[in-house]
Amino acid sequence: MVVREVSRVIQKQGPFQGILCDVHGAMVAEGHPDGEGDLFEIIRNQVGWDIPLIAPLDLHANVTQKMARCANALFPYEEYPHTDIYETGILSAQIMEQTLDGKLTPVMAYRRIPFLLPLFPSDFPEMQPLYKLAKELEQRSGAISVRFTHGFFPGDIAEMGMAVLVVTNDDKQLAESLADEMAAAIEENIPNLKRQYPSLDEALDIAMEPGNGPVALGDASDNPGAGGLGDTTHILRRILERGITGAAIASIRDPESVKACVKAGVGSTVNLSLGGWSDESYSGGPLNVTAYVKSISDGIFTYKGKVTRGAVANHGTTAVVEIAGNTVLITSLSRQPYDLEIFRSNGIAPEEQRILVTKSAIHYMASFGTVARKMITLSLPGYSVPVPEGYAYKNWKTEDM
Repeated sequence: MVVREVSRVIQKQGPFQGILCDVHGAMVAEGHPDGEGDLFEIIRNQVGWDIPLIAPLDLHANVTQKMARCANALFPYEEYPHTDIYETGILSAQIMEQTLDGKLTPVMAYRRIPFLLPLFPSDFPEMQPLYKLAKELEQRSGAISVRFTHGFFPGDIAEMGMAVLVVTNDDKQLAESLADEMAAAIEENIPNLKRQYPSLDEALDIAMEPGNGPVALGDASDNPGAGGLGDTTHILRRILERGITGAAIASIRDPESVKACVKAGVGSTVNLSLGGWSDESYSGGPLNVTAYVKSISDGIFTYKGKVTRGAVANHGTTAVVEIAGNTVLITSLSRQPYDLEIFRSNGIAPEEQRILVTKSAIHYMASFGTVARKMITLSLPGYSVPVPEGYAYKNWKTEDM
């Protein structure tokens, strides 16, 4: 059905001079483990191989041989958090324009590196030498682009892993040589590309130390942006057990608790069985709490941070409650809270909190870093743990690692 629909749209909209695709690069669908590769192949079967196909990619694309074979040029983001989405899109469009004007003939070299990289911010010291080398290779050679992807290890497809993508102006030999050099550097650095996460209690101990500004905790294992359900209760449970106050938590998805808060009304106190509605071994199970309902909103607001500035968020009907001196946002929908506007739009001043908790792995850092004195990402039980070791793979061949 999808193939027929894409083919129909291409036939209706053509003929084309070039095709610029805005894709992520790690799409997995039933019967289509290589979503973008299949899409590119459909396009090629419809329009042939003589027109340019160019695409920006997410930094976490799993670039497959089919994707690389079908595309003239692929440009992954270079920053994580992804603060360069716009710039990468503009680059892709500019290369397309110059190609159509006859000023460029983009050719690309591709190297897949079968290593599952944990979630690493691009400015971490483990990653910086690789980004520095990529820029040096670009400047030294005059290549259009020397970039690499981190891969998306929750995808569980055979061609997961990092990838190098080098684009030059009609110089295939140069592209291949630069790709070899970049891939060799990544492979050499694999032993250094490991991440260690503190325990929850260690993170809370740091948060309780005196200092100016809140400590931000990223609950990477319940990140809706990577498959988390948004219902885990591990952090709130431990905060309550330790008698900690002054935490603001965004958020816990629990439509039934939201309904109970709406029914009770603002200014009321309500008993809730909060969160943990999925498998308790992942979610931590529900918390029986007494909550004071501070406000109810529609959960719709506009992001103002660098990652998704201007995008309209919809977290569904949202209840803001106070539980034992802590503020908790309970939402109807499962969404990753990208920036501090999740709090401000609900009347919460994030800079005045002791602890900020968000269901996000890395993207939160771009915005939360403007007020937090320290940011700590946690790996806890959940459906989106930030390390490959947390997954039982069926399609990925572990012997490739």
